[in-house]
Amino acid sequence: MKTKLISIVGIDNKMEQILREKAGIGSIKQLYDATRTASARAELAEKTNLSLANITHWAAQAELLRVEDMDIHTAYDLIDAGIYSVDQLQSEDRKDIYERVKKTNVYSSISEAKIFQLKRSAVRRANRFEYDSLPREMVATTSTAPSIYSDLSTIISELGKGIAEAQLALDRSSIDTQNKILESDELYNMGLQATWYVMPEVDFTLKMDYAVTEEKTVSGKVVGTKLRAAPSNATFNNLFKSSKHEESTLNLKFVPIPTSERTTMRRYMPNLSKVDSYSGLVAAMEDKEIANYTILPEEAADWEEDAIRVVSQKPVAGTLMKIGTVPEIEIKKMK
Repeated sequence: MKTKLISIVGIDNKMEQILREKAGIGSIKQLYDATRTASARAELAEKTNLSLANITHWAAQAELLRVEDMDIHTAYDLIDAGIYSVDQLQSEDRKDIYERVKKTNVYSSISEAKIFQLKRSAVRRANRFEYDSLPREMVATTSTAPSIYSDLSTIISELGKGIAEAQLALDRSSIDTQNKILESDELYNMGLQATWYVMPEVDFTLKMDYAVTEEKTVSGKVVGTKLRAAPSNATFNNLFKSSKHEESTLNLKFVPIPTSERTTMRRYMPNLSKVDSYSGLVAAMEDKEIANYTILPEEAADWEEDAIRVVSQKPVAGTLMKIGTVPEIEIKKMK
């Protein structure tokens, strides 16, 4: 388990400094000890003047990192899928968890085998974690008052996030279209292929006013400075009598790119009932160009020289392998 606060997604050097100076929190263990209940999280948000939404998301990450084999990327994907606590991870069905993660993030690297490993992994002790209220706490409070200044880093990161989400939406649309072609004899025999788009270049121009601000502790100690920016718009002009005008331009270029042959050719799940070795199983999957699959139990990777029997396979033999399908094969060692 990682111990440094900087390991938590969203905690940078400045956030770490604020947590340490205002709340005496300098490690992940201290963070999860201080955020076990909803009231404790609210108290920490008030003490540090950090948003409750951020505090809660960090708390959920710290909670999941109590699992010895957990990494921060997996924890982040689990939280996005609504798994906020070790109790949920251990009590819910691994297949259900896997499907929720994939539904939330089709590009997640989490496999059922990984979830199975996490469910069996050792967990550091802690008081019960209150997670029922987390979905509400994680929603940042909005205000009707205009927000004038924002961190420049926030503006840039939100722009990057928006571009990434737009690209993901394009990819999902292409995947859905290609799967429909694969399922239809008429469309497939016509040689149709889904069009895949990328945004190779995004230009964004935003005129803004800026100010350098100091952050101080209650004792007056300066803990750092920040460049804070405000778009030059009507609200800004009215409040600060600025003569500047709003000028924001977003340019996008969409170009089609050729897709891989692996995504346009029909592939079917092979019949694995007669496979008698682990290496033979891997070869059978590679022969069908199926690269992403799960073999259970996890320790089966060590059965290279042992005779095996396929107990079950999902999907069943002969099933059309649509994009995004991850087969699960359960095997048993022969005595």
